[in-house]
Amino acid sequence: MSSLKPTLIDFSLRSYSETLRSYRDHGYAVTSFDGFFENEQPKHLILRHDIDNSIEQALRVARVDAEAGCTSSFFLRVHARGYNLLSLQSLDIIREMEELGHEVGLHLEGGICEVVGSDNHDWAERQRAVFEAAVGRPLTGFSLHEPARMGGIEFADEIRERWSENVRYHAYEDRFMMPSMKYLSDSSGRWREGHFGEWVDRVPQLQVLTHPFWWFEKVPAENY
Repeated sequence: MSSLKPTLIDFSLRSYSETLRSYRDHGYAVTSFDGFFENEQPKHLILRHDIDNSIEQALRVARVDAEAGCTSSFFLRVHARGYNLLSLQSLDIIREMEELGHEVGLHLEGGICEVVGSDNHDWAERQRAVFEAAVGRPLTGFSLHEPARMGGIEFADEIRERWSENVRYHAYEDRFMMPSMKYLSDSSGRWREGHFGEWVDRVPQLQVLTHPFWWFEKVPAENY
């Protein structure tokens, strides 16, 4: 059993792993969005990862999650400079993530139209098509990349309604955010309300967003 709180409160993968185990030791289910839908628990942490730059860093976190007995949701970009969703390497990583029990969804982004034309709705459809070609199945969930640049939550709600035949949710829906559920994020490498390890047993349900780019084994410089 872990202590009441993790012994480390930083961005090391050791701290991250200790925190996941601490939540589990205190009776939380720690799962992907899919896991939440399938078996919601009174004490439940939805674990979300937005993959901005490196799918290899995402795989490292996926393995830590699985070793801690957790599942999580990974949202992957189509337009990332650091990885190609249709490359053999990415496809192999996606396969391993899903074999570990994790969920893989789309990290939907805007702004492309400002350079190459059309509009965000059209580019959303194109991103969905590329994602579905890569994973070989319909998209079921998405998160927005830099929401303010893509029309915010209203745009996400609109796209989710348009795609409702297969898409079950987007990550910024009211039911996953405050006040319905505590929301914590490491955006820009900073926890605005404290490291998620400090929230064990403080709230019954929460969504935690991490970006694997910030998490390291020895020193932050290993990631860039």
